[in-house]
Amino acid sequence: MNKTGERIYNLRIKNNMSQGNLADMLDVSRQTVSKWENNICMPDTEKLIQLSEVFKVSTDFILKGKEKNEPVYIYVNESDSKKTTAYNERIIRKYIGIVLAVIFSILTLLSLLFRGYFLTIIPAAVVLLGILFAKNAKHPWLITLWTSYIVTMAVLPFISAINLFYIFEPIIYKEGYTDHLLLAWGVWVILAVLVICTVMAVKKTKE
Repeated sequence: MNKTGERIYNLRIKNNMSQGNLADMLDVSRQTVSKWENNICMPDTEKLIQLSEVFKVSTDFILKGKEKNEPVYIYVNESDSKKTTAYNERIIRKYIGIVLAVIFSILTLLSLLFRGYFLTIIPAAVVLLGILFAKNAKHPWLITLWTSYIVTMAVLPFISAINLFYIFEPIIYKEGYTDHLLLAWGVWVILAVLVICTVMAVKKTKE
């Protein structure tokens, strides 16, 4: 009776992994891992080698439940190493994101409680960043900055009358509203930087 699936299951549980965790490390679907464990299908040679590396056992142990007497040397190519590193980085980002979201959610509530409505944007932005980290979203910083910028631009006119069209009003040059003018130009500079960063990020993703 083939007990390969049972051994994969036991090794996974012993290493405190879910089917999803193992699937991510091997670049397969969770359903594929489930099929292996239920002996519906067998992992191919490449995945078998990867399994042996993940669980630190020989391929013989996975297939037959026996270890060879001699040491087992398994070649791990660069792509496999990168996948493992990427998986570990995702786990770290996830927990960092959870911590950020929890802490800054409390700060956001405190800010609202003391009626610092405009300043609430800052901790709220960090909460969003934490959620994106926890979800392993692509370009979390860009999404957070764009969201913060849009919210700020929606609120700013009600606080200072400054908006993206402020620099086109002749009266501010005649009356010499220097501080307001600098802030208005700063809004445009930030927008330009966000657009450039977004274009670069999209190009990098396509490469």
